[in-house]
Amino acid sequence: MIFRKPTLLLALLAPTLSLAQAVTPDSPLPRLLAERKVLTRQYAEANAQRHGLLGLSNKPSKKDLQDVVDALQGIVNKDEEIVAALNQTAQQAQTTAAQLQTTTTTLQNTSRDDRNLTAERLNELQNEEQNLQERLRQATEKQRTLEADLHEAQQGRTVRDGLLVALALACAGLVFWRRRR
Repeated sequence: MIFRKPTLLLALLAPTLSLAQAVTPDSPLPRLLAERKVLTRQYAEANAQRHGLLGLSNKPSKKDLQDVVDALQGIVNKDEEIVAALNQTAQQAQTTAAQLQTTTTTLQNTSRDDRNLTAERLNELQNEEQNLQERLRQATEKQRTLEADLHEAQQGRTVRDGLLVALALACAGLVFWRRRR
C-alpha cells in the first residue's frame, strides 16, 4: 500500500505513538521513529524533484517518480517495523499487566489470610485471657476459703487449748485438793 501523504500515516499512528513516551530505554521505537523521519524527508526531496524531458517541463521524470516510489516504499517498510515494535510493546505491556494482576491477587489473598490469622490469634488470646482470669478468680476464692478454714481451725485450736488449760488446772486443783485432805 502506497501512501500519498506520509503525514497521514503519522496522524493515524499518533495515538499509538504516545506509547513511545512510556517505553523502556531499550525500546526500538525512538530509533525507528527517527529513521522514519529521515525517510519522510527523503520522500519530500524526491517528490520535489522535477527533471522533465530536456528540463523544459515542470513534470517529474520517470527517475523522479521511481525515487518517490522508493522513498514511499521505505516509509511503508519502516511503518511496518514500527507497527511490529508497537505490537511487541503492547504484548509486553499485557504480559506485565497480567503479572501485576497476579501479584496483586496474591498480595490480596496473603493480606486476607494474614488478617484472618491475626483475628483468629486475637480471639485465642482473648479466650486465654478470660480463662486465666477465671482461674485467678477461682484460685482467689479457694485461697479465701482456705484462709477462712485456717482462721476457723485456729479459733478451734485456741478454744481447745483453752479447754485443755482449764482442764489441766482443774486436774491440778483436784490433785492438790486431794492431797490436802
